Amino acid sequence: MGGNNKRKGGVGAQEKGGKKAKVDIHKIGKYLPGGFPIDPKMKGVMVTCARGRETQAGKEACDLLSEYAQKLYGDDFNDEPAEQDEDESIEDAIAREVAQAKKTKGGKKFLPLSTGTDCVIFIRAMEIEPSKLCHFVLSDLQKSGSKRTRYCMRFIPVDETSYANMDDIETMSERVFKPYFHAEDQKPTTFKIIPKIRHNDKVERDALLKKLAGMAGQGQSHTVSMDDPEYIILAEVIKSICFMGVVRDYEKLKKYNIQSIFEAAQKSDANEDASKGDDVKKDDDEKKEEATTSEAAPEEETASAT
Repeated sequence: MGGNNKRKGGVGAQEKGGKKAKVDIHKIGKYLPGGFPIDPKMKGVMVTCARGRETQAGKEACDLLSEYAQKLYGDDFNDEPAEQDEDESIEDAIAREVAQAKKTKGGKKFLPLSTGTDCVIFIRAMEIEPSKLCHFVLSDLQKSGSKRTRYCMRFIPVDETSYANMDDIETMSERVFKPYFHAEDQKPTTFKIIPKIRHNDKVERDALLKKLAGMAGQGQSHTVSMDDPEYIILAEVIKSICFMGVVRDYEKLKKYNIQSIFEAAQKSDANEDASKGDDVKKDDDEKKEEATTSEAAPEEETASAT
């Protein structure tokens, strides 16, 4: 009615002058067919956030990861998105981003994808090592004491994904575990497994633990350590996909929780300031004591002479 077919708001909105609005790459995940665009053999970073802030956290995570990837990998790392035709329709833009999300090379290096689960998004990554990059990001944030994020809570590296069944998980774990537990010059190490299962009633937690422990220690002298392991195996099952990563310094980096790292840094700074204050007070007290002693000394000499 009225012949007005313009779309209101959102990705398909038109700007003044008849030009089409650009598609926001950071929102594209929610428009993917089926609402669950994550396939096996993807890698990236699982990001947790407050409910309802998934879109903002996705954009924030992509920006931060891209910034640190350039620092870590140098000028060779380029995360500029491909140019978009102003006349491209919203349907074509979505199809292009779907194809781009499933590429193994080229295109956007970081792309947020919906997991179909509140408070959890997946940043699909290309041409980076997720565990190495996340460790680099969080170590720097811990050193600087800066938070740098408003919406993101945890960065969980995902070295690879697979379908959530034992056969596929076993095949994936062989590839994921090799550089950590089965290298050519492998030395005995310690590890701990932290599994988490959401929206899936096919994978049993105990069976997953037993399978991964056997795969990590197969043919090696590795041992499980619940207190101080060198490596943590993170296995997250969401719906039909298993996300797996191996991390180090898990407790030191506050379980890869950005907020906890920032709060610990703030507390450390406060304790340091308090310690400095105590030292200053101690110095002042010592100076007062010295002044009192020097003032009393002449009186003692006079009394002695008498």
